[in-house]
Amino acid sequence: MSIMPFLPFLIVIVYIAIIFGILFLIYKWVNKFISLRQEQNNLLREIINKMDSK
Repeated sequence: MSIMPFLPFLIVIVYIAIIFGILFLIYKWVNKFISLRQEQNNLLREIINKMDSK
């Protein structure tokens, strides 16, 4: 029994895994960026509130 008939399926599975891996990394990066941006906005809001109270 040869592996040659299954080789195209293995290549397609590897390509799909790479594409999903890249999409997952992009998703994680975007979520991290959004959360950092939200944290920065909250810190700036606190600073502005403290400056207004003085």
